[in-house]
Amino acid sequence: MARFSLWLARQHERRAGGAMSFLAAFWHEWGDPIQWAFGAVGGWAGAVGQYRLRSQSNRLTAGDQALRLLDTAQKRESVLSASYERVVLLEAAARAHAIASAETLQTVYEQAIGARLQVHALEAVAGHSLTEFPPLPPFPVAVVPPQSELADAPALAAPDAGTAPLNSKTEKAGASHD
Repeated sequence: MARFSLWLARQHERRAGGAMSFLAAFWHEWGDPIQWAFGAVGGWAGAVGQYRLRSQSNRLTAGDQALRLLDTAQKRESVLSASYERVVLLEAAARAHAIASAETLQTVYEQAIGARLQVHALEAVAGHSLTEFPPLPPFPVAVVPPQSELADAPALAAPDAGTAPLNSKTEKAGASHD
């Protein structure tokens, strides 16, 4: 600061040259420090501006990534929903087919048993020995529980020849299986 005061005093003595010479002398003496100061302030302002632009760009990029992620999740969810609906429809159709098949099989069993009885009656009237028919497979067929019930149930063991199935109508409610 002392340097500036000394310079200002010299310039005041030379005032006879006018304002233009004062500015030229001022710039000649103090131009470099002023340029350094403006350069430092400008560099700092530029760095701050660049940081702000970069942070804004990062926020926009993060927002774009979030929107793309959300869009991907929505597409995946719609594909999975359509797939689930298709599986539900297929399962419903399979169950309806199984019920229709069971009803048809029951009718065939009834007719087979009726035919056996008629054959035995005709053989008895004719005095022939009764025909031994091979036994029919068990009916109704054991119902397999849905996958969700299988996951929750303990491992199912194959029943022995002497044991009744779990859903047997002959099983008593109060019986214990020790």
